[in-house]
Amino acid sequence: MDLVVVGHLSRDLIITPDTTQEKLGGSTAYAMLASSLKVANAGIVSKVGDDFEQEYWDILRASGLSLTGVQKSGSKSTRFVNKYDLDGCRVQFVESLAERITPEDFPEDYLDARAVHFSPLSADEIDIDCLRLARSNVNITSLDVQGYIRSIEPDGKVVARDWIERNEVLSLVDVVKFHVDELKIALRGESELAMVSQILSLGPRIVIITRDRRGSTIYTRNEQVNIPLVEGEIETDATGCGDVYTIGFLIDYMQTSNLKRAGIFAATCASFNVETSGPYNLPSRLDVETRMSKYYKE
Repeated sequence: MDLVVVGHLSRDLIITPDTTQEKLGGSTAYAMLASSLKVANAGIVSKVGDDFEQEYWDILRASGLSLTGVQKSGSKSTRFVNKYDLDGCRVQFVESLAERITPEDFPEDYLDARAVHFSPLSADEIDIDCLRLARSNVNITSLDVQGYIRSIEPDGKVVARDWIERNEVLSLVDVVKFHVDELKIALRGESELAMVSQILSLGPRIVIITRDRRGSTIYTRNEQVNIPLVEGEIETDATGCGDVYTIGFLIDYMQTSNLKRAGIFAATCASFNVETSGPYNLPSRLDVETRMSKYYKE
């Protein structure tokens, strides 16, 4: 197994000023990028409820992902409602949450993976022992922090929370990705560099900071690599761009060990994602290599 992505699949409702659509969501859904890029062995670990539509099962099976780590348990799947205004700003609500993911949900062959990427949608959906399990078995453990800094109000609205488990969780991962706004919530430091330095001192080897239309930066203890925004042809829906970026980064970095190339590859994958709504019509490797050639020369 090359790549395993862990987190809840979601029955996303996406509301923009022009459209209202239900789509398959969650970072685990965007793991279908791996199949689109011809990564031979990729799988997901997730839990869904009885309400998870057959259409979504069919889409996931057709993608070529291994689904042996997807369990149907309980009546409800995770359901997020994403509301965007004219400026693209998002307000989120949660209608329901699936059951927690535990180490027992990992198929044995998944623990031979080269990389396991954790991307929770909410703070309690992944038992921390899952990270410990991956840490002790695989080459690269990766994390998108988004769910850890989310709290759900009684009315379902998603708001920021203090990440009380931060130091323990970060000590268990090699690669961690923050949106710049998430970084400020999680650390509240005086500067980005100071906050990133604190993260690196806790254990991660690579820290990725994304900034929407202002590109991204990849940090290690010895390097700071600035990645430009890669423009798509149209802008339809930004949902999932962070997921696609991180998964694209891991795929290319495992092959090349080149931070700059992997970052531009990731940004290019995200540029295709913004052109469509939901984890559909994901780019081929030829699509990505062709578009990124303007931004990266071997």
